[in-house]
Parts: sequence; C-alpha cells; structure tokens
Amino acid sequence: MKHLPILGAALALTACAFAPPTEVAAVAAAPACSIPAGMTAPGETRLAALQDLEAAAKAAFVLTLAACLENPDPATRDGYAFEMLSAALRGGSVAPETLRPLKADLLASLAAADGDPQGFRGPFAALALAEVARTDRIAPWMSEAERSELIAAGHAFLADLTDYRGFSDTEGWRHGVAHTADLLMQLSLNPALTKPQAEAILGAVAEKAGTPDHAYVFGESERLAAPVMYLARKEIFTEDEWDTWFAGLWPAGDPLREAAYKSEAALAKLHNLRAFAEAVYVSGVASNDDIYDPLAHAAFALLKSLP
Repeated sequence: MKHLPILGAALALTACAFAPPTEVAAVAAAPACSIPAGMTAPGETRLAALQDLEAAAKAAFVLTLAACLENPDPATRDGYAFEMLSAALRGGSVAPETLRPLKADLLASLAAADGDPQGFRGPFAALALAEVARTDRIAPWMSEAERSELIAAGHAFLADLTDYRGFSDTEGWRHGVAHTADLLMQLSLNPALTKPQAEAILGAVAEKAGTPDHAYVFGESERLAAPVMYLARKEIFTEDEWDTWFAGLWPAGDPLREAAYKSEAALAKLHNLRAFAEAVYVSGVASNDDIYDPLAHAAFALLKSLP
C-alpha cells in the first residue's frame, strides 16, 4: 500500500486473517442466484412489482440480490440484480435492519473477489456498496466506524486489483476501478465525512490514478476524478495540501520517470496520470466556481511536471 503525502497517514486498513480452505470455499461458493417468479418480467413490470412488495417481503428480496451480482450473464448481473438493488435502495423504503446485513454480504464479496476467476464479484460488490453508501448520505444510519470500514475496503480492493477489464460485447461490464471510484464518490459526498476519512479516500484514489499496469480506455480516469472533485467542495484541504498530494502521484525519484518513453509501464502511468489530471483540471475550470481553484492549480502543476 502506498503512503500518501497528505496530512499524516491514511486510514489504516483492518488486518485480515487468512481463512482456512473450507472457509474460502464457502465464500467462493456463494448462494446460487435465484430470481423469484414475480421478478422475471421485463424492466418496467419488474420495477412495478418491486414497488408493490410489502416491507418485509421487499427486505427479504433485497437480500437475495447480492448472490446475483456475480452472475456471468450480464442481463442477470447488471440488468436484473444491480438494477433492482439500485431501485430498491433509491426508493428509500429499505431499513437499516436490512441494509446492514446487505452491507456485510457485499463487503465479504469484495474481500473474496479473487475467488471469482470470471472477475465480476468484486466490481459489482463495489458498485452495490456505492448504492448502500448513498442511502447513508441521504438519511444517515451508519456510524463513523462503518463509513471508515467502507473506505478501507475500497482501498484494499483497489490496492490488490489486477483485473482491469472494462466492457465486453459478450460479457458486459466488470470495471473494477470505476465501480470502486463510485463507492468513494458516494462517501466523499457524505456530509458526516471527517478529514481523516477524506485523506483515506485520496489514498484509495492514488492507488489507481496513475497505475503503470494498464492504460485506461473505459473512462476510469474521469470516475476516479469524481470523488476528488467532491472532496474539494468541502474545503478541508489547503492549496498546499492539494499541491503535495498531486505531486505525490508521480514523485521525482520514481525510476519510471527516467524511462517515460522507453517503457510500457512508464507510458501507461504517464497516460493515466495525464488523463486523471486533465479530468480534474477541465472540470475545475469549466465549473466557473472559485471553490475549485486550489484543485485546478494543483492538477495543472502535475500536468506541467509530467515527462
């Protein structure tokens, strides 16, 4: 894990003990996806059926959706499970008594992402957790520790992520970086966010903003920029702090700087950092809002410093 040069250490990640093989197998073999008979109809009809459910039935239904989020069929995974989960949570009628076990299931899936060789489990757990985090910023129900746990989980997933697949015509979306950025964005919007939590979000963003392992082509840089933009609106970081953080994304002593145009890894890092800094800078300037001036200045300084 990288240590970011911004006002002290980022939020520490909770240490995870290695589970014995039987436990790993149990996590990997998640409950099978089962679609209730009343939910097999096309979109609008299905959404209407969701709205007609009584509270207890809706709570039970919501808790079945996590198992479908790693289904290899995009129509089931994205078109059914995520669409229905998002609709239920944005409908505002799912209570914390349901949200907490849902959050626990999704966090377990995120931590066990390596157990799904097809690569859908982690990205869609992160995207669903973004919807869970949104409910808390709309009507608070999490503790400060729970919010920190979500940030730490997102950070850990990004730090370990090596599957950069975005969209496939046959398999649909994975998009692990962008989906986790959406989780961080929802957390960055939360009015209860503390400065240490904001620092931890920046630490998570920095894990992939300038990765040398892959050159982004599916809008990941813009998605990573979003939580940074919303943090700037809180005015909790000074211009010097923003300068320090952006400069730390590619420090002067990094050997890749010397091989910027002679190395695939260096070229990928250069491409990704340029796209990220441009997304921040353009958004800040185009907003015509002075609140973004320190951020835009820091992003432009990074652009000028790139090899």
